[in-house]
Amino acid sequence: MSVKSSLLHLLVFCTYSYGIYHNVTKLRPPSTPTSDFAYRQYGGRLKFLTFLNALLQCGFFGLCVLNDFIGSESPVYARRSLLQRLRDWLFTTLVLPMGVFVSCIFWALYAVDRELIFPASLDSWFPGWLNHIMHTLPAIGAIAELYSVCHCFQKGIKMYYPILVAYFLYLSWICYIAYAAGFWVYPVFEVLDMKGRTIFLAALLLPNLLFVHLGPKLHNKIWGSSTKSQGKRKGKKE
Repeated sequence: MSVKSSLLHLLVFCTYSYGIYHNVTKLRPPSTPTSDFAYRQYGGRLKFLTFLNALLQCGFFGLCVLNDFIGSESPVYARRSLLQRLRDWLFTTLVLPMGVFVSCIFWALYAVDRELIFPASLDSWFPGWLNHIMHTLPAIGAIAELYSVCHCFQKGIKMYYPILVAYFLYLSWICYIAYAAGFWVYPVFEVLDMKGRTIFLAALLLPNLLFVHLGPKLHNKIWGSSTKSQGKRKGKKE
């Protein structure tokens, strides 16, 4: 295994771990109806996709660290450890598309009108460095992993199933919260009518599917299409 990729895994895992720890134990949001709903009711932070994604990314890079020490890095399927197979499955079906999606959607909405996704009032107690761990690192970490480690991608329509299940589970979760609490998790939904929300939520599925579709294509550009069986980067010798 590559020392650089092992260091990458350890660094990203530790960064996520500290970010999540700080988010849960050190943040002191003001006591307002909005912050009480966001951080204390209906699952607290678990209602936010960015926090759920941070848990996913942290767990994945922790799995990578574990695989670096006691797993395998074999290009031969029959010789791949369970840890390596789980690592590849998680990365190619959820970690890569979700990481890129969260970063792209957050910063796109932030550029249009930050009040729709991350109100300026949060700046007084939510540090900028933590904002980047939660919303910038997912794309950077996933792309760095794509470049530094050769993965085995799922084939055919089944590679879309995990992201579809994850999308509809989260959609059901935030719709339930809106129904039960009368409060949308993200401010952007407050300014849309029912038709607008439906279109917006349906449109959000498309980039998820696009990122799943682009994953193996980008991987093959970096590693070469033959690396699914050879496990080496395009143009480089073993």
